[in-house]
Formats: sequence, structure tokens, C-alpha cells
Amino acid sequence: MKRLQIYMILIALLTIAGCTAQPMESKESFFKDRQLEEAVRDALGQPEGDLTETGLSQIRTLHAFERDIKSLEGIDVLTSLEELIIFGNEIEDITPLLDLPSIESVDIENNPLNLSVGTESYSVVRTLIDNDVFVFIDEERFALDMEPSRGIFYEVTHGEKTVYLLGSIHIGSEELYPLNDEIEEAFESSSAAAFEIDFNELSDERMMELATEAGMLGPGEELQDYITEEEFKRLAFLLRPFGVSSDDLSQFKPWYVQEFLLSIVSMTAGYSPELGIDMHFLERASDDGKEIIGLETAESQLAVQETLTLDTQGEMLSETLEEYDELGDELLELMAMWRLGDHESLTELRYAEDDAPEDYQEYIRMLTDDRDRAMTDKISEFLESGEHDTYFVVVGAIHLLGENSITDLLEQRGYDVELGLDPQETEEEAV
Repeated sequence: MKRLQIYMILIALLTIAGCTAQPMESKESFFKDRQLEEAVRDALGQPEGDLTETGLSQIRTLHAFERDIKSLEGIDVLTSLEELIIFGNEIEDITPLLDLPSIESVDIENNPLNLSVGTESYSVVRTLIDNDVFVFIDEERFALDMEPSRGIFYEVTHGEKTVYLLGSIHIGSEELYPLNDEIEEAFESSSAAAFEIDFNELSDERMMELATEAGMLGPGEELQDYITEEEFKRLAFLLRPFGVSSDDLSQFKPWYVQEFLLSIVSMTAGYSPELGIDMHFLERASDDGKEIIGLETAESQLAVQETLTLDTQGEMLSETLEEYDELGDELLELMAMWRLGDHESLTELRYAEDDAPEDYQEYIRMLTDDRDRAMTDKISEFLESGEHDTYFVVVGAIHLLGENSITDLLEQRGYDVELGLDPQETEEEAV
């Protein structure tokens, strides 16, 4: 199963070009901070002896959290370092992070940093983010909202008709807002808004009822038939605070329990459907009196889950449970991708791995390709014979990216599809 990828793994090819090896510099310490040095020695498995540049250059991951580290001076010697975790220390100066040529991910949470706009630490974080480094920070203290979210945004035209396409995330938080002005202006100029589902026509209670009905196992079946007893016990422990008893849990299909787990993760991380992009624009469209159109039904979306065999559902649930403690970080990464308009990374999430079970690959095809064709048919109707001149369409971001996506299909049908916000141009304008 394709998961969110937290880090890209770089493969370095070392070439020997017929030269004589020279001895590398060694000395007792490259680091000003003793606690940082101890963390490095732990990573090398070298508690004593002189450190060498050769040895230090082999370190790719350094976990140095809660060690009372005060200075990062000298860390630039870790030339191959890709992942750095330094949360919970006493670090006030993070400028040495800019001297790490291979860094891909850094966690600097819970350090006494001044992250106000205009400070040196703020500039360092912005530079790292602009260099595609994933930075885990205390968002409450960092002015992430200084640059509006870009999201995934397209403009489609045909004659006098215009359809704006916004790829959304179905959950959200205050940190997703404000959105880029171009998105806001497109919404204001539209007289109709379309969503995957028109939740104004479907109450929360009815949606929960439909989902629960679809997620129940048949007579004589139990969740324990598809996961281990240890996994069931852990699930019962995790779900008990939310009013789910062991007896109730045993009646649910694995996919339904997985959705429940993901809901808990998102809620714990501070995200909710009410602050998602869909609900944000659905409520505004209702207040503005725009016509609201549903592209799908809740029943059709839930039917996709039935594509998976219960055995495959069980495997997916087991993997989700195994990685449960990492899901919060993956969710933060996904939100960062969307905020930055990272088309490339988000597109990778559309496709199933080649060695995935056939029913899972079929599930992905139904979740993406089949639904995208159906939604494209409706959007084509807007462009050909719609009652309005301008439509604002909000669908999950994955439906606008990659082959056989809505944007790809619209282009194939001869419509003019333009990227509304180019990420590179937006970054340059913000500098």
C-alpha cells in the first residue's frame, strides 16, 4: 500500500578515480556542545576516541532530542545528514542548519527560539522550507500564515464558460488560512459552486448512519478474523475513550476501523472536517446564495470501499496500526505539501505500488480514475451547457493530479486547462 513518504532516500555513488587516498583530519572534537557530540558519538557507535571527517560524513540520521543541547556549532561536518531530530533542547541559534547540504527533514520543536517574523530564526525556517526541507516546528509561535496557502488550483475555459478547480484537503485547521488571493477572487466571481457531495442535502447524522451501515460485518463475522488478537486489543485500548466497546469494535469491517483511527489522529493533531477546504467554501457558498451542486453521492463514495476484500482491509488496518504513532507527522507533512502547492509530491500519492494486491489496485482505480471520469462528465456539462458562466469546483486534491485525473481528462477532451498558481512563480513573488 502506498503511504505518505516522509523522507526521500538519496543514493550516493562513490567513484574512485585512480588517485591516492589522503589521510582525513581527525581531532578530539568538532563540536562546541558536549551534549551534541555525545549524540553524534551514539549515532556512530563510538563512545570514545578521536572523531574523523570520514566517519562523521557517513551519518545520515541523528536523533538528538531532549539532551540539553545548547549549540549546533560544528554540525556542518555532517555532510550526509538527511534527518535531524533536535526537539526538546535549549537551542537558540539554528543558523548552522543552513550549512547542512543534504538535509531533508528537521524537527526543532520545543526549543527556546524566537520565530517572530523578521527574526533570524524565522528567516532560517523560511529558507529551509523554500529549499524543500520538511521542518517540524511549533506552529503556534511561527507565522506560517505570512504566506497564503497555494493549494492545487486550475482554471478551465471553453468559449464564454469558466470552471475554477480547487483541489482540497477534507480536514483542516486555522493554519490553512488565508488562501491565496487568486483562489478567493475566483470564488467571488463564480455564481455556482460544486463539491464532491452537497452536505447541505445530507445531515451529519444521515452520513454517519450510511457509513456505519456500510462498515458493519455480516452475521457470524468478527474483526478478529482479519487481524491478530494483539492488534484487536490495541485497537480496543485506542478506541475505548471514544465510546467504542470491544463488542462494538468486533462488529466493524477493517476499513471502517481504519477510518476511525485516522479521524482520531487528525483530531489529536488539531484538524477537523469543519475547517477543511470543502466545508469552508460550502458554508460561504450557502451564505452568498450561490447554486450548490453535488458531483457525487455519499452512497457512491462508500461503495468504493466494498472493492477491497476483507483480508486486504485487514492488512491495511494492521499497517495503519503498526504506523499509528507516525501518522500525526505524516499528516503534518501532507498539510505542508498542500499549503506549498507541492504538485509533484501529492501526485505520487495517487498511484498504487506495482506489487500491491490486485483488489487494492482496483480499489485505487475506482477511488481515482473511475470517480474522476464521472466527475469530469459533470464538469464538461458545466462547460458545454451549464446555466452559469462561471463555476467554482472543489474536489480532493488527488483528483486534479496525474494521469486520468480530472484536469488530464478535460485536456484530452479539448478544453483549455491552465494552472492557476504556479508554485515557483508564487515563491519568487513572495521574496
